[in-house]
Formats: sequence, structure tokens, C-alpha cells
Amino acid sequence: WESTEPGSTFKLASLLVGLEDGKIDTAQMVDTENGIYTIYGKHVRDSNVKNGQGGYGRISVAEAFRVSSNTGIVKAVYGAYKDSPQEFVDQLYNMGLQRKTGIKIKGEKAPSIPTPKDKNWSGLSLPWMIFGYEVSFTPLQMLAFYNAIANDGVLVKPQIVTSISRHGHKEETFEPEVLNPSICSKETIKQLQALLKGVVERGTATNIYSDKLEMAGKTGTCQLNYWTGKPEYQASFAGYFPANDPKYSCIVVINKPKYDLGYYGGTVAGPVFKTIAEEVYLSMPELIVP
Repeated sequence: WESTEPGSTFKLASLLVGLEDGKIDTAQMVDTENGIYTIYGKHVRDSNVKNGQGGYGRISVAEAFRVSSNTGIVKAVYGAYKDSPQEFVDQLYNMGLQRKTGIKIKGEKAPSIPTPKDKNWSGLSLPWMIFGYEVSFTPLQMLAFYNAIANDGVLVKPQIVTSISRHGHKEETFEPEVLNPSICSKETIKQLQALLKGVVERGTATNIYSDKLEMAGKTGTCQLNYWTGKPEYQASFAGYFPANDPKYSCIVVINKPKYDLGYYGGTVAGPVFKTIAEEVYLSMPELIVP
């Protein structure tokens, strides 16, 4: 039931909007400069600023996504929508991301996606939304979105049971329920699928790369309670496997990992995802390619 700001896993949705509208392209170049992008006196920072590297230089939007550059993604998407923020938000609503999944568990909280019509909307709302702040989702809601990418654009309602049996006879069967038959074009889906594979092959999740099982996904690191100044984080990884013929999607969210041992999504949540994926893979002989 608990909703939080997802952080970088939301960058996938931001890119989807820009790609679908034709306002950005994965080959488009963006200058991350010194890793700090200042908007209205507030700073969007890349993670490598902390270790003194400071930015990734001039890179493509695809590379910005693979290395999870906050400045790169925000510069590209914010540059395309800063004069029409409602257009960006409308596309998120058109996908249905503002709705509950409707899973049959009591207490699911609705996602929060602000709009320019809200009284607390500011000039910082759009750029902060783009890299996963000022919006909130439950892990299952975010997973449903990633599942739609794996599912070639079909957004389905999560199910707990597929059938109910009594004395060995099925009394009731529950068929998959489609919430949105196409969240975007097939062309955009293929681009996003390639980006998610790239994260594992040569991005922030290379540490979970496997020769045996191709995985695709996105790391996420979100600072919690950042207004207090205390360094608390949420690490996550959302994705699916096998990458080229998805059968399973999975999200791992770790709340407040031990700061001194690591708190990035790739470091903390990614390995858990890999362990789950490999265990499932080995338990399903039909997935194993000789």
C-alpha cells in the first residue's frame, strides 16, 4: 500500500513520453557538463558528482539513460516540455499511470502525478518529476508499468490467483484483465526495451550481467526525507527476464539500506533481482535454452 517517490526507475516513463511525442530521440546528444544542472536556483545532480568525477560530458540520451544521468535525462526531456508541461502530464495520464492497479488487496494507494493545475505546482515540478521526484507510486504500480514494456505495450491488472478449486475441480477461473491495450506505439516500446537491455549490458547494472540469462531493467536510487538533510535512501531495480522473450517481471525495493555499505539501486537491489531471476530461471526448464 505504501507509496514513495520512485527515483530513477521513473525515467523510463519520462523517456516514453518524449519518444512517443517525437520531441526527443535516443541518439540526441546532451551535455551533462560538470554533472550539475541548475534550475531556478536548485540543482539536479549526477551521482558521480559525489566522487569528484562530475558529469559524463556530452553523451546521447540513450547513454544518459544507461548510466542514469539525472542531468542528461532532465535536460533532454525538460528542454522539450518546459513550455508545455501539461502536455507531458497528459501523456502520463493517457497511459493510465495515475490509476490504481485494482489488485484485490485492500489498501492500495492511488499514484500521485501532479499537474500544472495543482496549487502547489511550481517551476521545479516538471524537472523533478522527470527523474522520479514529486511523483509517488507503490512498487506494484511501478512494476505494472515495467511489465507493460515487457508485454509489448499491454498493461494488465496484477492477479493473485488464476483459479479456485474444490476437491480437485476448478470452480472459478480468472482471466487476465487488460487495463490498457497499448500504452504507446510499438516503435517506442522497442526503443525502451533496447534501453533496458543496455542498462544491464553496459550501464548501471553491469554487475548483474549474466551469460546464462539475459535480463533487462533499470536501477533506481531515491533520497528519502531529503528536506531533513539526513542521508536516507531507497534502492530499487525494476525489470524482466529473459530480455528477448520476457516471461517474468520483477521489482526489488530496499528501504533505507545501510548507508556505509552502499545504497545505490545497482549495488543493493540489482543483485537481489539477479538472484530471484536465476532461481526462477533454473526452476523453469522450458526457459532454459540448450
